[in-house]
Amino acid sequence: MRNLSERLDKYAIGLSAMCVMHCLFVPLLVALLPAFGATFLSDEAFHRWLLVGVLVTSSSALFLGCKKHNQWRILGYGTAGIGVLFFAAFFAHDLMAEEGEKLLTILGSVLLVISHYKNFNLCQTGRCH
Repeated sequence: MRNLSERLDKYAIGLSAMCVMHCLFVPLLVALLPAFGATFLSDEAFHRWLLVGVLVTSSSALFLGCKKHNQWRILGYGTAGIGVLFFAAFFAHDLMAEEGEKLLTILGSVLLVISHYKNFNLCQTGRCH
């Protein structure tokens, strides 16, 4: 069980980092290579599928870790990060400028990375009950 939680934390950190990289670099690639804009990476559906992956790995890893070390506030940070990402993916595009959507995505991803980092460290240091 410990290995599963640690692996899921690592996957979730990777997916959150992928969200940030996608948010920052896809517009640059579209500007430099207009044909890139026609790929699936620039589609809104890609955001939502990436978010599904983040939701599954993050919620599983954080729940399993918090169940072991009883530091439930970490799950709260992760839930807040997921909430910000969902808001950015489904509502921010219509309510704010593209820059606001990007900032929200980065904020949500950073919250998730911090929560997974703390979760991973607590399990690594043996502070699990």
